[in-house]
Amino acid sequence: PVKFDAHGERVRLFAESVSHMTQDELPGGFPLEGPRTCLQVLKGMVRVGGSPEMSNLEWRRTSRIPDRDRVVYEDEAICLALQFLATVDQVNLPNLVGAELLCRRHQLIREAYRLSPSAPDYSAIDWFMGWGRRRTGQTVAYVAEQLKHEASIAKESRKAREEKMLKAPRAPKGSPKGFSKGDTEAGSS
Repeated sequence: PVKFDAHGERVRLFAESVSHMTQDELPGGFPLEGPRTCLQVLKGMVRVGGSPEMSNLEWRRTSRIPDRDRVVYEDEAICLALQFLATVDQVNLPNLVGAELLCRRHQLIREAYRLSPSAPDYSAIDWFMGWGRRRTGQTVAYVAEQLKHEASIAKESRKAREEKMLKAPRAPKGSPKGFSKGDTEAGSS
């Protein structure tokens, strides 16, 4: 039930809202790939600063991101949206696809800047967001596994190219350009 204050305004403390939230199996399934993270993100915000707004302020204080960087404002907008959804709308955020997407974007921003504050890397966006463009999954651990897999494929491709080059016929040392092992003096022009 929606909670009102003494003045008739819809309001519930963020920590109280989160304590009432549940992550339920939804009829028809959840349309995003990867594990659902919203409830864990919201609980983390309660632990870090008590609310999404305070979580954002703490991140701004401890990160090495300039105050005027646009990502500071994007994360703030995400945090405030989550806060209003929880405290004013008082909805069960973990069961909303939109809230899950906000939490995943929030996580992607923080992870990109954690790894490289001066040059954040958003290349794992499809995995974080789970919207299926690459048909893979989610969360930092899952994303790391996917990136590891991609690196492994690239490594094997590189090794195959190197192997192919090693097997290719080579010209003897001191041979003119275009002269290969099978050529003879008489046969070459």
